[in-house]
Amino acid sequence: MGKELILEIGTEEIPAGFLDEAINNLASLTKKALEDSSLSYDSIESYGTPRRLALRVKGLPDKQEDRTEEAYGPPVKIAYDEEGNPTKPALGFAKAQGVDIKELITVKRDRGEFLALKRKIKGQKTDKILKEILPDLILSLPFKKSMKWGDGDITFVRPLRWILSLFGGKTISFELEGLKSSSKSYGHRFMHPEPFKVSNWEDYEKGLKEGYVLLDQKKRSKTINRGINELAEKIGGSVTEDPELLETVTNLVEIPLVLKGDFEEEFLALPNEVLISVMKYHQKYFPVFSKSRKGELLPHFIFVCGTLVKDTEVVSKGNERVIRARFTDARFFYDEDKSSHLETKLEDLKGMVFLSEIGTYYQKTQRLIELAGYLGKTLGFKDSVKDIKRAAELSKADLATQMVFEFPELQGIMGKYYAELSGESSEVAKAIEEHYMPISREGDLPESDIGSIVSIADKIDTISSCFISGLIPTGTSDPYALRRQAIGIINIVFEKNFHLSLKELFQASIKSIINQTDNKYRDSLEETLDVIMNFMTERFRNIMITEGFAQDVVDAVVSVEFNDILDAKRKIQALSEFRKAKDFESLGTAFKRVVNIVKDHTGNNFSERHLVELVEKDLFKTFHEVRDKVEVAISEKNYIDSLILMKNLKDPVDKFFDNVMVMDKDPKIKENRLSMLSEIKNLFFKIADFSKLSV
Repeated sequence: MGKELILEIGTEEIPAGFLDEAINNLASLTKKALEDSSLSYDSIESYGTPRRLALRVKGLPDKQEDRTEEAYGPPVKIAYDEEGNPTKPALGFAKAQGVDIKELITVKRDRGEFLALKRKIKGQKTDKILKEILPDLILSLPFKKSMKWGDGDITFVRPLRWILSLFGGKTISFELEGLKSSSKSYGHRFMHPEPFKVSNWEDYEKGLKEGYVLLDQKKRSKTINRGINELAEKIGGSVTEDPELLETVTNLVEIPLVLKGDFEEEFLALPNEVLISVMKYHQKYFPVFSKSRKGELLPHFIFVCGTLVKDTEVVSKGNERVIRARFTDARFFYDEDKSSHLETKLEDLKGMVFLSEIGTYYQKTQRLIELAGYLGKTLGFKDSVKDIKRAAELSKADLATQMVFEFPELQGIMGKYYAELSGESSEVAKAIEEHYMPISREGDLPESDIGSIVSIADKIDTISSCFISGLIPTGTSDPYALRRQAIGIINIVFEKNFHLSLKELFQASIKSIINQTDNKYRDSLEETLDVIMNFMTERFRNIMITEGFAQDVVDAVVSVEFNDILDAKRKIQALSEFRKAKDFESLGTAFKRVVNIVKDHTGNNFSERHLVELVEKDLFKTFHEVRDKVEVAISEKNYIDSLILMKNLKDPVDKFFDNVMVMDKDPKIKENRLSMLSEIKNLFFKIADFSKLSV
């Protein structure tokens, strides 16, 4: 039966947004460290609260298993000379291993016989290994931001305050910046600040419970969720499920106490989004909704206190004072903002920088008007172009309002309200709100066509602006959320069935930026365009693979052409369906033969009168008949029918290759055959590059 490791890292309060990742990393790094140290175990569990990260490993052995290690030297044939004396390579290997040449043995491997050294390694005691790896484990935990404190050199997310480290009930002693590990832990900062001694996990859990700490984050979450729903039910309301807020609140407290607060009904005159934003984003409160009138807020909120106070009324009143002040400010901003037409805010955008290298939000707005109008006409919304341009013109105006300045998360939402109050059409107002959508990778997409068009234009302009000024995503770094915006464009196109030329749109966007910046980036237009298209292709490719399409099918389509996103997806769908045919393997092989043989051919000198053999004449005749029908089907976006028609080329292609030497001695015949095959390849390439398919 193995022993138990308990590690607790006591800290100052860890930011809520860092905690879940830290808990997961503690488990994964421990797993790697133990495996690298050849230590077996039964299970690893990790937990966390704002003031501690905890680890439990069950089933650790007392020591490593004894093991044999082999080191391989030179081949035997070069290790000894003709007289059987060791050569320099053999002597050098023995010296490198720190042994006499006589201790080396000969072993057989796949490539022959080699000199080798076998060592028996005695397993070390686990407590000795843990003493070495635990300090490194603690310091290797990654965080988005870490800090130093005092005069120390180590960095961690927050200052370390204690370290509990036990193996089999005994302390694993080590030190970090003067902080010594021990068998002691601490309870709640205010309710039980005294230390308590730990000898096993049962002691630890008992001490935490008596110290008013609920260690298991999943249990804290369930306790909070149950509490807010029961309390909402008690006051005749309901709370909308909000995993993100629940996770944040769970990570803010060590022991949860769910309480209710009230506010004056007069504040309900403010837009719901304003009230919810104040409660959720700024105060971490749960809004309460009416059960009978869907979407209607009640003048209550539910919050989570991190201390089990005796007088809950005092705590509720304090939170009510805070929310009242925030709502009063919001009402003032709202009244001030709506006293003037939204259009008057456009002038203020001239003083608001979008990107330092590109210009202001006013300049971005001018580009959006142009690009959204062009996109609207291209997509056939000529009757709506006026509204599209108006929505684009006012899309960023609310950034200059007091409300959005104070509550940035309300951008677009307040633009909608202020547009309605200013007498703009409902279509324009809705588009202003929708043009930021989706606000997350899985977020809601714009419902309206106008909102979708302005959203695409805005995202294209942002991507173009960032790429042209060198702000390109690298690795996990994407401060301007360009990957999300690219995915947003793709998903909107899918949702709305928009056929558009990405390349033309990005080209128009980049040219508009170049014109506004006095041709500063003129020479980099083509290079920037290529980089952006590669970026968009990769996002599209990832989405398609995530949706379940085979990687080689996706690559076969996007490698031929990636411009019309909707077209590309339909080709992938058609090729995936076509691939299920019983004769696809032989068909794909025939297509690949064509593609491969003309891979480097650049000529276009085909003439029917230069056809010699009957099989090549039959192939051309079939190709001529098939090509016309395929091109009609492709023009109608009917890609599956196009592929089915191409099947008629299989037998003629096979017969051609079986009976004709493409590389004929006569240069004219050779060139003619290659040119005909190139035309056949070009027909295939209207759908995909079949040479990339695994058949």
